[in-house]
Amino acid sequence: MLQFAKKNQGFSLLELLVTLAIAAIVLGIGLPSFKQVMADSQMTAVSNALVYSVHTARSESVERMQPVGICTSTNPMELAAGCDNGVGYDSGWIVYVDEDGNGSRNGNETVVHRVEAPGAAFSFTPDNVYANQIYFNASGSSVNVANVPLSGTIVIDFMGGAEKRDISVSANGRVSTKAHDNP
Repeated sequence: MLQFAKKNQGFSLLELLVTLAIAAIVLGIGLPSFKQVMADSQMTAVSNALVYSVHTARSESVERMQPVGICTSTNPMELAAGCDNGVGYDSGWIVYVDEDGNGSRNGNETVVHRVEAPGAAFSFTPDNVYANQIYFNASGSSVNVANVPLSGTIVIDFMGGAEKRDISVSANGRVSTKAHDNP
């Protein structure tokens, strides 16, 4: 008489528990790393948005041979967006062509780029010279409205110090980015 072996159907309880334990260990190790990758990605996106805006403003000033500014705005995505002194870059910002050279956007001046508020996780700490705007003259130099050369830094802070980056603009208009040095 032939006997047929009984075929296993499924997993034993021990195999299932070992698999769950391995999965829990892998998740425990990988989840914090994934959170750090997400935080780095968000910081990179926000700092790149500011650097792009600075590059855009500088190149537009040279191309148009007119002053161009990046100013803080509470309503950057609206058609009539204006410069709002004292609100900070965490509210958003616009890049505008200052056709009359008064250092502020009037209703008829062109907005060439808009960036909405990056989110509550970010805060911006600019040097006093860049508290309300970064301004470029027709030759692409960073200046104030009186055409005095300026250089300064804006510190971007993610999650209350989890990660910080410095965006620096020199008087000749050069932009640099680096990790913030904590004192």
